[in-house]
Amino acid sequence: MKRFAAAVLACASASAFAAAPPAPALDLFVRADKGNCIACHQLPDGAGPATRADVGPRLEGARMRTLGRSALRQALVDPMRANPDTVMPPFGRHRLLDAAEIDRLVEFLVALP
Repeated sequence: MKRFAAAVLACASASAFAAAPPAPALDLFVRADKGNCIACHQLPDGAGPATRADVGPRLEGARMRTLGRSALRQALVDPMRANPDTVMPPFGRHRLLDAAEIDRLVEFLVALP
């Protein structure tokens, strides 16, 4: 009986984990080996670590939603298409971020306050 209960609990835990939403992209935003976006961009208060970075624009949610998911995605994949003089790295083109990671960052950006 104990084995059965343990098996049921294990299956329930596994299905709950599998159904869990993807982790927020803040980890990608601050990781030096991934986006390291925090090195150049500020987030709204409470959305992530405070920084004085000002190389790139402050990432406010309203502005991100106005730009739209497609433009944000393109800016992460290859910002040089829209602005050849940008200092922002082409995270997708250089394969610093994969497609799923870029999608996570886009969703993170549009969800900002």
